Amino acid sequence: MKKYLICFLLLITLFASGCGAESYPSAIITRDEANTGGNLSFVYDSHDRCVYFGGEGEYIQFYSGDEVKGLDEGYRVGIKVTAPNDVESVEGATLEVNGASYTDFLEKVEGQEQNYFYIYPIFSEKTRETNFNITWNKNAKPQIYKIILKKQTNFLKGEG
Repeated sequence: MKKYLICFLLLITLFASGCGAESYPSAIITRDEANTGGNLSFVYDSHDRCVYFGGEGEYIQFYSGDEVKGLDEGYRVGIKVTAPNDVESVEGATLEVNGASYTDFLEKVEGQEQNYFYIYPIFSEKTRETNFNITWNKNAKPQIYKIILKKQTNFLKGEG
């Protein structure tokens, strides 16, 4: 009887600790191909899951809105976020950016969902940080990331 009780308690402990959710390494994050934001320094700390842009004497560019891409006007940067190599499926992936949730955000090539997406956060003198959470599939634990525009970064007046 004691054996069954111990086994039962072990099972409960495993399920309570999130046994079914997969934990993946950090995503692969690079600048977007257009270097949106301008000639800014870029550092990705995969351990802390933080992306840093800018620095002393650097300027972030202003962009007009883009209806096709669904982008508002403002000072923005662009990054490409690719699933870790361990992620075999992105079915059921979800993205949350500053409280807004998305399910149709992965890039598509010839109608097929890819394992990456782009994000273009808007920054201002008052807002220099954007958070996003990505859950790579329905069995994955969410990953939390930050994109930070360094305080020393200036804002370029006019369009970039």
